[in-house]
Amino acid sequence: MGQSGKTIILCCTMDTKSCEALYLKEQVEAFGHEVRIIDMGMKKPSPPGVFITQAQVAGLYYEQIVSSNIRSEAAAYMIKGLKSIVRQLYADGQLDGIMAIGGSGGTTMASAAMHELPLGVPKIVVTTMASGNTLPYVQGEDVLLLNPVVDIQNLNFLTEYILRQAAAVMNGMICCRPLERGKKKAIAITCFGVTTPCVDRCAGLLQEEGYEVLIFHARGSSGGKIMEKMIAEGHFCAVLDVTTTELADEVAGGIYSVGPRRLREAPAHGIPYIVVPGALEMINLGSEDTLQPAQKARTLYYHSPSSVKMRANGAEMKELGEIFIQRLQHSRPGMTKVIIPARGFSSVDMPGKVFSDPDANQIFINEVKYKMPSNVPVMIQDSHVNDRAFADVLVRELLRMMPKTQY
Repeated sequence: MGQSGKTIILCCTMDTKSCEALYLKEQVEAFGHEVRIIDMGMKKPSPPGVFITQAQVAGLYYEQIVSSNIRSEAAAYMIKGLKSIVRQLYADGQLDGIMAIGGSGGTTMASAAMHELPLGVPKIVVTTMASGNTLPYVQGEDVLLLNPVVDIQNLNFLTEYILRQAAAVMNGMICCRPLERGKKKAIAITCFGVTTPCVDRCAGLLQEEGYEVLIFHARGSSGGKIMEKMIAEGHFCAVLDVTTTELADEVAGGIYSVGPRRLREAPAHGIPYIVVPGALEMINLGSEDTLQPAQKARTLYYHSPSSVKMRANGAEMKELGEIFIQRLQHSRPGMTKVIIPARGFSSVDMPGKVFSDPDANQIFINEVKYKMPSNVPVMIQDSHVNDRAFADVLVRELLRMMPKTQY
């Protein structure tokens, strides 16, 4: 291994793709790195030369895996073991980058383990899944999928070329300057098209104050979910959560729900956190042909051919208020604040627009205003979310909270 060589973990099913894995190993090691193979296979015992065998990955579940006739059940056990091993290797300084080759099963297992690693650790999967729906594998994170065009079932002129490419890409990524926060302190902001005027104004003001601003499109895995992970990894000194529409999807079955982690990381880590019900009245659905009859009977907004929005009703707005309280109530005093624009939550939630429903919004406002614990102040502003004055208030209040932190 060369002086600048790194340790690359290669995950693969050695019972079906050993020749291809060994070829990729050879190509990566030609750049001076060390490649260690983790066997995810479930059909045959691991061959010699494997760094971590399938039995080690399976651990206590080995007998259940080899005897199971249900592939998904066996894979779930393997994923648990693989996640644990990958986390430990990284913690021990034995993982600088990670690669995998596989079909749908191998890609599912390997990508699940990759999500255990921080942003910035090079992650590559060579898979035909790259040419289809990649959301189950990428999940909004920095996982690179390379499409081999043909299945990785043997070595031929095309698969060898793709594997050489993958090795070269990994070498380039591993030799790149690592991800690191710059001298400027960073602030995260969530955005949607219907809250963009507010976000643009806030971002400009914060940049004038010397902060670096990262804007997350609040569309699920590549929005709120990855932002929460980056908060947990310590990338931000504060968060301005202008657009919380993903919670509406959690309540009413929309497509951008990210689950119970949403709203939790900033309070857990004690950084300044301002939360706004931006686009909270908006439940994000798919194209019109995917709507259920009950959804078609609701108030709808056709944002684009592939995106129909549904107006949250009073009961749903009440439940959203309850979620705000449940997830923010344990915040450290002075570190979290809810600021509500009483005149509307999005560009289609204002007088004359399709989602205008002041009564439904008021149900949310009353729930939060009167039930939120005193450690989380609630400010009601007589303005619309996209009013310039509202953005000014958000930035002013966030800056007031900043000196109370370690940043």
